[in-house]
Amino acid sequence: MQGKIGRHGRNTGGQMILSPLDKRRSIGLAEAARVLGIPARTLRRHAAEGAVPGAFRIGKRRSHWRFRTDILECWFERQGGGRKNGRSR
Repeated sequence: MQGKIGRHGRNTGGQMILSPLDKRRSIGLAEAARVLGIPARTLRRHAAEGAVPGAFRIGKRRSHWRFRTDILECWFERQGGGRKNGRSR
């Protein structure tokens, strides 16, 4: 499935992870985790620690995480985009 462009973009290293046709400025926790290929709990923990730029909370009790798509994409590429534990997928 590598190289396939779907609704949520590409999942290959060095390429955009979100489709350029996706005009949304932010996405929710579950979608961001799916696009990045990491568990939602891990992304939530990193966001709460302040390690994910462009992450912000919304809602009455600020209980819902949102992620700015442009900043998230740049951050993920700097983190090694698509590599886990030092290995390529």
